[in-house]
Amino acid sequence: MSALGPAPGPYFLACNVCRWNSQEINMTFEKPTSLALQLQKNEEALPDAKEFDQLKEHFEKHLRVNSPPSLPTSFLSFSSSTAFSKYMGSQFQHDSQAQQGKLDDISDYEPSVQIPDDDVRLLELMTTLRSVDGVSSLSQRFSQLYDQPYELSKVHPQRIHLAIKRSKRCRSCRHILIKPEQKAQATRFKIKLVAMNYIPTITLLKLPRKNWPLQIGVPTQLVLKFTNPLYEEMNITLATPQIRKKSTDEEETEHKIRGKVTILSPHFTVGAFNETIEYDDEMYPTGNRRNNANSAANAYVDGVYEKRNNYTSILVEVIPDQAGEFKFPLLVTYNYKSDEDRMDVSSGDIDADEMDDMDVDDSMDGSKKSSLRFDDDKIKSYSFWCLIGLGSAV
Repeated sequence: MSALGPAPGPYFLACNVCRWNSQEINMTFEKPTSLALQLQKNEEALPDAKEFDQLKEHFEKHLRVNSPPSLPTSFLSFSSSTAFSKYMGSQFQHDSQAQQGKLDDISDYEPSVQIPDDDVRLLELMTTLRSVDGVSSLSQRFSQLYDQPYELSKVHPQRIHLAIKRSKRCRSCRHILIKPEQKAQATRFKIKLVAMNYIPTITLLKLPRKNWPLQIGVPTQLVLKFTNPLYEEMNITLATPQIRKKSTDEEETEHKIRGKVTILSPHFTVGAFNETIEYDDEMYPTGNRRNNANSAANAYVDGVYEKRNNYTSILVEVIPDQAGEFKFPLLVTYNYKSDEDRMDVSSGDIDADEMDDMDVDDSMDGSKKSSLRFDDDKIKSYSFWCLIGLGSAV
C-alpha cells in the first residue's frame, strides 16, 4: 500500500469565512511552499518593475562608458608632487572640462513599456460611485505601493517583506535585553527581558452585591488583585497622591481626583510564582479566602480580600463627590530579594543554550554569569505609577 503524495497544483489562497480565493484575481502557485518567492516573481513581471530595470540599465551603461580610467598607484604617488601639479595642472583642467561635456551628453531614452494613464478612467469611476465600500483605504493602498489601487477589487495579497532582527541592550548596565533568533524562519527570541515580566500585574475586580456604577457620596468597595510573576516573594506598598486644598482663585486641573480613595491594606506581601501550582493546587493553602459567613466578618480587618499562591487581592474604598469619569493615580512600590543563579531561564525569557554563548562587553565588570543573574543577597526595589479607571459616577 503506497502513501498518497501531495495534491497536484496549481495552488491558491482561500478564506474559510467569506469563501474568497485567489483564483478570482488569477493568483495561483506552482507549489504550496515558498509563496513569498513566487509572489516576488510576479512583482518583477509588472510593467513598472520592468521599466525601472531598463531605466537603471540605461544610465549604468552611460556611466560605465564615460567613467574615467583608474590610475596606477605609482602614478598617483608621482602626481602628488608640487612640480608635477604645476606642470600638468592646465592639462588636467582641460581634460576635466571635456569629461564634463561627455557626462552631459546623454542619449535619448525610449521607454520599452507604455504604461497606460488611468487618471481619466479613475475620475469617471469616482464620479459615478454610489457606495464607498468599493474604495480601498489608505493603509490598503500603501501596502501595494507600485500601483496604489483605489478600487477595492484590485487590492491583492502581498508577500511579507524581510524584517530586521536587532538586539537591544540596557543603556545603563549594557546587559542584553532583547536578542532574537538569527534564523529568518524563526520568530522566537533567545533573550527577551520585558519589563512586564518583572512587575506585578494589577487586575480590577468587582465585589458581589455591590452598587455599580459608582454613585456620588456612596462608599463603594472594590478589589485590586496583584499577581507576582517572579520566583521570589514580593513586598508591595501602595500610595495615592495627597489632595491639597486649593484657593478659590486657583483653577481646577484635569488630574484632580473626583472623590476620596482609601486603601484598606497599603502594605502586603505576594507569594512567589510556582509553575506546579496550577497542576497541584491542593498542596498549597487557600490563604485567607472568605468562603463562609463566620469568616466574612473578619474580611475587612486587615484589608486583604484574598491571598493565595502568587497573587493577593486587597480592598479599596472610593467615595465619588463629582459626576463624571472616576480615575485615581496609584503609586506601586515593591521589593524582593533575588535568588542565586536564577534569571527566568525556565520561564522562557532566556534560552538555556544561550547561557554559555552570552555576549558581554569587555567594559563590564564580572564574568558572563554575572550578566545573567542578580547580585546575591541584594534587595531589589522598584516603583511605578499607574492609573486606575472605575467608570463614570452618577
